[in-house]
Amino acid sequence: MKGWRGWLAAGLTVSALISSPVRASEFSVAPVRLELNATLRSGALVVRNDSQESIGFQVDAMEWTQDAQGADRYTSSNDLIFFPKILSVEPGQESVIRVGARKPVVQAEKTYRLFIQEMPKPNALSQATGPGAQVSLLLRFGAPIFVTPVQATDDAELQVASLDKGVLKLSAHNTGNRHQVIEGIHLRGLGADGKELYAMTLADRYLLAGTTKAFSTTLDAATCRALASIEVTLKTDRLSRVRKLDVSRADCP
Repeated sequence: MKGWRGWLAAGLTVSALISSPVRASEFSVAPVRLELNATLRSGALVVRNDSQESIGFQVDAMEWTQDAQGADRYTSSNDLIFFPKILSVEPGQESVIRVGARKPVVQAEKTYRLFIQEMPKPNALSQATGPGAQVSLLLRFGAPIFVTPVQATDDAELQVASLDKGVLKLSAHNTGNRHQVIEGIHLRGLGADGKELYAMTLADRYLLAGTTKAFSTTLDAATCRALASIEVTLKTDRLSRVRKLDVSRADCP
């Protein structure tokens, strides 16, 4: 699996004028996620420094859940064993973070993220406040860590809740015991003759076990009134579900 290249900024080391030059380190993590289980109790992440300077990192583990709205939530956890917790990687070099699960035997999947946070350089503050100040972006990557169940089941429900005044609402519920990677929720609007008149894809990523996520999109009046039905397909890395909703003019703006 290809590594992740760390360009996403998680914060600024100091406050500075917008006109100040901005610099960010460049690093990658591979693989981008780990799956542990009763047989494979540990794994490793490789952090590579592709920048021209040494980079220090702090590593922290958080339990990862999703709330009733499907939003990600993180809480402190001691369920994972990982080492090192602090590391420094020289330019062009790699360092390995080893990860293990304290309880690798589970009936329903447990999910975590191992956050690899870039640490500020010791001289960052003096550089940021002196002549020709630069603002440094500190980058953070959260690698998903899955402790998979002894017997995995994959199932999901797709519900098209309503179409009201052109607003289409639907939801996806993971009824299995391990995560699904959503590859897309595909919408096809069909005319009375079955011809496709409208198409779009709603993007998302992870749908954790037992979680429901709600989605919505708005159709303009002309498009909505031209449709006889909307076909909705939930496509994940392991399954697909299809639902069809009849459309009437009363559903449109």
